Amino acid sequence: MYSKFLYENLPLKSIVLDDRNPRIVTQKKLKSQDEIVKYLFEHEDLEDFIKKIAAEGRNPGAERPYVVKTGSKYTVVEGNTRIAAYKLLTGLQKAPHAIANSVPDVSEAVKNSLLTVDCSIAPNRDALLPIMANSHFGLGDKSKWGYLGSRKAVYDEWKAGKSVAQLAKAFDRTKGQIKELILEYMLYLKAIGFRWTASEKDILLDPAVEFNPPVRFLQTRGHKPKMGISYDKANLEVVFDGAEAERKFKHLVKKLVVNPQTGLGATASYVDVFKDFKPRAVASASGASHGQTESSTSATGGMSGGSSTTESAPGSGASAGGSGSAVKPGALFSYSLTISNTLLQQLMKEAKDISCKKFPGAATFLLRNIVESLLKHIIHDQKANPASKSLDLQSSLNLCMSNAIQLPKVDKKILKEFTKDHVLYLNLGSHGNVIPNHDRVLAARDCIDQFVKRNI
Repeated sequence: MYSKFLYENLPLKSIVLDDRNPRIVTQKKLKSQDEIVKYLFEHEDLEDFIKKIAAEGRNPGAERPYVVKTGSKYTVVEGNTRIAAYKLLTGLQKAPHAIANSVPDVSEAVKNSLLTVDCSIAPNRDALLPIMANSHFGLGDKSKWGYLGSRKAVYDEWKAGKSVAQLAKAFDRTKGQIKELILEYMLYLKAIGFRWTASEKDILLDPAVEFNPPVRFLQTRGHKPKMGISYDKANLEVVFDGAEAERKFKHLVKKLVVNPQTGLGATASYVDVFKDFKPRAVASASGASHGQTESSTSATGGMSGGSSTTESAPGSGASAGGSGSAVKPGALFSYSLTISNTLLQQLMKEAKDISCKKFPGAATFLLRNIVESLLKHIIHDQKANPASKSLDLQSSLNLCMSNAIQLPKVDKKILKEFTKDHVLYLNLGSHGNVIPNHDRVLAARDCIDQFVKRNI
């Protein structure tokens, strides 16, 4: 395994931190060395490590970071916290402003001793995966990757194109174990895709969140069928039997993770967890309107009542506008038009018939067309483009977020969030520059859903 490794003393300035470090569990890629350092301060006890080195000095016997050559630099794949500490103590890297005072001053002699590092240079990243996996897979202390980190590491490599067989070899695990790790991370992605309040979302996005309980709950015999959830291990998909199954899963996550209930945990009975769950048939009797997901938001973008909300989800099987026609699971929208626009009428008709999971590419293109067409309708209706300039999606968004268009503040806030988080994916997906992903298109749909509902 190690025959192609090299062992060299490298200049510290030639080593860069790894944005693919499995300890980094974020949904947005960290874009700079500063962001990585900030993350390590907030989530990986970098401050304590810095103070330990400042007080005790370096420990060459425990050093030997693993690196890979990246152009003229070396990326540290194993040993990021140590390299970050060295860079901060020597001044090669600045600490985030808010915590700059937490980096102690050290003598020039100590700084000079840190400017070169004994490293193991791997021939490529793949050669390090089994070494890292055998050292860090687990649930426990800081020597282990976190629960999400280990699963995200496997999931990211799978999304990058590696087969299950390749991953089994790379991570030194069985194919069955690799599939389980991928499916468990998919469950987490599904959970964070629901609508939550800001404080609830913060809990779920915390890299240290304990997401194991709902996963273990689903491992209990009979629980998945009762919830309408199954694992398609051939195609590596978590399958939800419609909107009711999604509502149940959100309820489970809320009870075991977001707002843990006393006495409930991974080994709780199905009856105990779901005794306060309101089935769709009961909820619909309250007379709520169709067209909103189980985790629907209020006008301010928050959650309107968790699992007790009463409105139907796009794709839940509810009829669109009372037409009586069934809506496919995972459909984009199920709203009938209140505006006069033949183009949007056709697009919205297709939106309730298409499955985002089965046809994510078509759904991505359709969602982009619906948003752009609706924005252009608003612009035309308010006569905000007197020169009849050609407008694309981005220019339409910019115009609708400007003072030239009269929209409620909440709608402009939605458009701003949509622009920031989803427009790039829709553009790349619609023009054949990224592999379509049903989680991404559904996240984009959920972001813009209330804007569409209010303006269609």
